[in-house]
Amino acid sequence: MLAQAIPVPDAAQSNNPLAILNTVRFAPAQIAGALETLSLLPVEAQSDPRAQALTLQAYAMDAGLGDDPAVSAALHARVSSLARWTAAHDPARQSDPEAVIEASAQFPLSRLDAGIGFEPAGFQEMILFIEDLPW
Repeated sequence: MLAQAIPVPDAAQSNNPLAILNTVRFAPAQIAGALETLSLLPVEAQSDPRAQALTLQAYAMDAGLGDDPAVSAALHARVSSLARWTAAHDPARQSDPEAVIEASAQFPLSRLDAGIGFEPAGFQEMILFIEDLPW
């Protein structure tokens, strides 16, 4: 499944960056590909948001996601949110990696005290739910 923009229902929401980021949907493989692409950056560039953004923009083009800035911004928001959540709530990486990737593709981004991210308790709950699925 390729990333796709879902139409925003009214013009008032189109001025809401969070709503725009949440309209773009990704397959778990696209999130995994973005993470893998970022891991190939030189160590000094891995923590540089500009380098990340440019790399994800190129990844989106190469992956056939198009050149819409909202797509690469949404991808960047999701992988950054995942990195922050992992550092704060699963630093030993005990969660099933596939469940974490799946959750990061589906769970809505929220406005948090530290910026845009995944609401921690709900995100963890979704990961646990996905881990318990029978397939």
